Amino acid sequence: MATSDLHMQMTAFDYVRDKAGSSGSLATIATLIKMQRDEAEKENRACLLFDNGDTYQGNPVADVIAQNDTGDDHPVAKIFETLNYDACGLGNHDFDHGLEYLETCLSQSGLPTVCSNLTTAHLPMVAKRHLLTRKVTAPDGQIHSVRIGIVSSMPEKTALWSRVHLENRATVQPAVPALRREASALKKEGADIVIALAHMGIAAFDEGPETQNLIHEVAQIADVDVIIGGHTHLRFPGPDHNGVEDVDIAAGTVYGKPLVQPGAAASDLGVMDLELSRHDNASPWRVAGCKVSLVPASRTVTADAKVAEIARPAHDKTRKYLSKSVAHIKQPMHSFFALAHSSTLPALLAEAKKSVVRAATADTPLADLPLLAASSAPMTGGLDGPENYLYLDAGPVERRHVAGMNPYANNVWAVKTTGAQIVDWLERSAMIFNLLKPDAPDQNLIDPRVPGFHYDAIYGLSYTIDLRSPARFDTAGRLIDGGGRISDVLWQGAPLDLEQSFIVATTDHRANGGGLYTPFSDSDIVVQGKTPLQAALLRYFENADCKTIRTAKPWRFQPNMGRQAVLLTSPRAADHLDDIAHLLPEICGKTEAGFLRVRLHL
Repeated sequence: MATSDLHMQMTAFDYVRDKAGSSGSLATIATLIKMQRDEAEKENRACLLFDNGDTYQGNPVADVIAQNDTGDDHPVAKIFETLNYDACGLGNHDFDHGLEYLETCLSQSGLPTVCSNLTTAHLPMVAKRHLLTRKVTAPDGQIHSVRIGIVSSMPEKTALWSRVHLENRATVQPAVPALRREASALKKEGADIVIALAHMGIAAFDEGPETQNLIHEVAQIADVDVIIGGHTHLRFPGPDHNGVEDVDIAAGTVYGKPLVQPGAAASDLGVMDLELSRHDNASPWRVAGCKVSLVPASRTVTADAKVAEIARPAHDKTRKYLSKSVAHIKQPMHSFFALAHSSTLPALLAEAKKSVVRAATADTPLADLPLLAASSAPMTGGLDGPENYLYLDAGPVERRHVAGMNPYANNVWAVKTTGAQIVDWLERSAMIFNLLKPDAPDQNLIDPRVPGFHYDAIYGLSYTIDLRSPARFDTAGRLIDGGGRISDVLWQGAPLDLEQSFIVATTDHRANGGGLYTPFSDSDIVVQGKTPLQAALLRYFENADCKTIRTAKPWRFQPNMGRQAVLLTSPRAADHLDDIAHLLPEICGKTEAGFLRVRLHL
């Protein structure tokens, strides 16, 4: 059995909306684990349970715990101990709160932790490989020992994304060579089968030379027998990977090797039933057959009472913390149309970043340079579904709303850049939009391969985006022959000088290349602050400039393109179509997933 990308989803609760959630939870997964173990016991099967990383970050509970001394009672560590996990791997987001915090979490769980492509002296409990021995009963009643080797990896770019925590303290090697080396060592040490906890997914399209989803390559490692995937938050087996070469979405195999990928946020329990055989008593066991499936943690599954009780103190503390009012707004703010026109929520994030950078650069030569801010749009649907939008009604703004504006542990940084680099930044951002064809009213506005949080607007400029032109960058972030989409870039009403220097407030994630952007050099990163973006927002709300936020409209689509496109958004957006009246919106039904389809006239 396997879980992956739990992201601290201990209970089915939506902390941003302060209501019961519709997703799964670790408490319901616990019930499924018990059911599977009961079934295995009746059939005299050995039963193993693994977690594949991205465990200790991902929702407000994680942030509240990380901001306080965890003592000896981190709830997920206790739950893992209670559920008797056999081993776990690490994911890239497990480093978001720093090495010391991760060491505390792993120490409390007491769980064998494996990461084959990580080297650091700061996590002494993390091994390159691990060997388990379990007793199994054969159909003839004989009891045998089976040795199971565990290897694990995470994307090599974790070192870049978490540079603020890992630089000069840890290295992350290329995943596939590390897995190959450690799997080979395990077979030499007597492992019958080797399971790879690969915190990466199936590459559904060409990701370029820095591919992070390498399941195809892992499946071709001779000494790896079984794979547990993750990272992309997709599910396997199933239709999420329909049409990908060398993948059997019904059987659950890649190049014939068993793979399970159990979604995200405790949506599913991954289950593999392995049949083992060997030639004689002196031969190692081998995988002779495998059935791969996902068991959804649906609403009909009863939550495990013990796991829910372990989670309750942190849950209650988080709700209390998030309920505090931090501001009052006179007009609603939302993210329903943030990928179709300039929106107030990214503008708010931009101003909060500016305030931090302005204070950090005061009384320095950097203060003489123009200050801009890059901001992505929070909660814009995507893989997280039609409920993944933020809506703030007129009235009090609470900490929970701020948590929804930035669910990641990002710090406010700033980079020094030129006008030419800024245009490239905008061009790279514009790859999120599809190339729109004439006389095609139902083409999608957004390329589903590009997550919404990869789209940056840069505040302090004005510019237009022409979707009749090919993108200059492809979905792997590579420069291609497209003519480009960005034009009429103005600063203070005049054409942007491509050689002029600017300071751009952003986050450490983006400055380090997150979202397929070009990483900035150390010399160009001029503010490496330790102010979390959520803290910047809370501070900014104390004296927010609401007029600037409301009037900040840096980008628009090129007028009169003569194109139509469909935006997928929240069903609640139907009540706010006046916000995009200039795009002549038409509601044209819903998708099977529940997104509202809004046709725009561009």
